[in-house]
Amino acid sequence: MLDPQLKRIARTLGPSDFPRKLALELCADCNLACSMCHHPEMRRPKGVMPFPLWKKLADEVARVDPDTEIWFSFCGEPLMEPDLLVAYLRYGASVGLRSLNVNSNGQLLVPEVAGPLLESGVGTVVIGIDGFSAPVYASVRVNGDRDTVYRNVEHLLEQRRELATGPEIQVQFIEMDENEHEMGAFARYWLERGATVKVRNKLSWGGRLDTPAHQEKEERIPCPWALTMMHVFWDGRVPRCSGDVEGEDFQANAWHSNLTDIWAHLAPYRQLHLDRRFDELPDRCQQCRDWMSGAAERVREGQLDRLERRLRKRSLPMVYAPGTTALAKPFNPLPFPEGASSPPAL
Repeated sequence: MLDPQLKRIARTLGPSDFPRKLALELCADCNLACSMCHHPEMRRPKGVMPFPLWKKLADEVARVDPDTEIWFSFCGEPLMEPDLLVAYLRYGASVGLRSLNVNSNGQLLVPEVAGPLLESGVGTVVIGIDGFSAPVYASVRVNGDRDTVYRNVEHLLEQRRELATGPEIQVQFIEMDENEHEMGAFARYWLERGATVKVRNKLSWGGRLDTPAHQEKEERIPCPWALTMMHVFWDGRVPRCSGDVEGEDFQANAWHSNLTDIWAHLAPYRQLHLDRRFDELPDRCQQCRDWMSGAAERVREGQLDRLERRLRKRSLPMVYAPGTTALAKPFNPLPFPEGASSPPAL
């Protein structure tokens, strides 16, 4: 049976003259080799997006639809170029872009970077962490250090509390077999410190990686990624969709064409989705399962019951404190990491 969330998402999809979201690859290099990411296998050249290209893109978005969500994230870590990232954000804010967002692994989010980032005009900062204990973190965020990212994010949250205005800080938890038993402890820890917890399904990166998401072929819906989002590589190339991480199936270049024109050129591809003519889609679409991923769950203070419902839906074992019905920490045989010698209080 089709997931009710996917039904709701499908009802929001339709033709559009401009992408709702634009993901920009500020930097194609990354300091980690995460288990759930395609980046360790990426073959295409790596580099840094030149500022004139960003200016061209930002000016067009400001002119056409300044509410378009701008995300500095794709196949790379934007904080490998911290000064450039802050300059890009400030320019975007100066031309009237109203949704500037950053997705980072947090390893390089040191205090000297956190301050300028918070005051750059960014609206949302998402830090992908995905683990509560050090062993689990290390198993998914390969080459990263759990204590470093926890220290960086805690300092970021402290700085944010001192500001009158500033971005929402989200800590991301991608559900995987390796970490799902830590979701409750992870959420409580970060909610107590003022972060929003973002939980989402693992992506297949266009069918390249395995994912637990499963829907029957006959239940397929139009792909939300293809219908709403455009990606631009650091060198200006525009792939057909987010699953085309190597730029193999379709290429235009934002140096030479407007985003509006590129989006219009891809309209027949999007229409195949809307018409549910899925058998006529490119070969990559036949293997891709990312249309099943659904929307992320954002959990804020007082909303732990939303995680409980999510865990029940996935049929995970639930452990309750005696005499209560509150979400309690699922069984975790691993010791608490350094700096967290006991479970956070319920």
